[in-house]
Amino acid sequence: MHLDALDCFVKIAEVGSLSAASKLHGLPKSTLSLKLRQLEAELDIVLFARKGRSLALSDAGAELLKHARAILSSCETAEAAVAEMRDEVAGTLRIGATGEFGTAFNAQMLYAFRQKYPRVKLDLVFFSPSVLFTPDRLQSFDAIVSWDDPGQDGYPGETLSSASFALFASRDYLARAGTPDSPDALTEHRGVLYRAPLGLQSWRLQHGGAAVDVLPRSDFAANDYWTIKYFAVAGEGIAYLPKFFTAIECERGHLVPVLPGWASEEKWIHIRFPRSHAVSRKASAFLEFCKAYFLPGFEFAGPRYYVETVLTPEGGTPPNEETAP
Repeated sequence: MHLDALDCFVKIAEVGSLSAASKLHGLPKSTLSLKLRQLEAELDIVLFARKGRSLALSDAGAELLKHARAILSSCETAEAAVAEMRDEVAGTLRIGATGEFGTAFNAQMLYAFRQKYPRVKLDLVFFSPSVLFTPDRLQSFDAIVSWDDPGQDGYPGETLSSASFALFASRDYLARAGTPDSPDALTEHRGVLYRAPLGLQSWRLQHGGAAVDVLPRSDFAANDYWTIKYFAVAGEGIAYLPKFFTAIECERGHLVPVLPGWASEEKWIHIRFPRSHAVSRKASAFLEFCKAYFLPGFEFAGPRYYVETVLTPEGGTPPNEETAP
């Protein structure tokens, strides 16, 4: 059996779909399908049964999955062991993460990590928390970075940092709708809302001893903070976003703080290690790097992403700038 075929089989088995595995790992669906067919032909057995739009493991597939994971893990362990004999940090580091802020958070941090440890290969997978924290998912990662969830699974971990949410809007929106001067005034405004697994995320704000919980009217909601920020920059309403996530947009004037001084409680960033019995050198190096990355004064030198001014087609007018009759 070829290792790349086993690897493709495991990727498909973990999500139960060729399409989902293709999107998740950035691999052509045709490649995954070909490797699966080759593996089934070599073993002369069916590994999956189609169940609606999903793929369910056959008994043989479930048995193979246990061995395939062990084989791939052994190969990675051997690679890391040889690297450690050369006193190097190397091998493949599989990281699971809740993907709320993707490029602005995980990508920047991992890019900086790669600059320091170029022999480490990274495999980053974003999951929603409801999917990520299932036992079978956890074991496939060397490390998990999550927001505001210390984990109830018993795996050791550490708190890396924290961030607070606040309100932001574009200058154009505030020029049209006015600038709220108190939380009560937010009911007169449109919000660009985040859809959490349990429903729309309300704006929980506090200032001094006062605290409010606001859920404004909204014409748009999404479960991706990048999209929320894009619509805020485009002037579609006020958004509830982490301060670090809007720093560049505020510096460049594409967003401005609304009700400065009002912010959420601190939301915590955690890192955990499912393979606690054998934390590798690369995982240990990643932990130490993460600790340093969040220290005040850390200098990040690399690509940074932000939402710039939203341009409309030439000659067109954004809907929110049309003149009322």
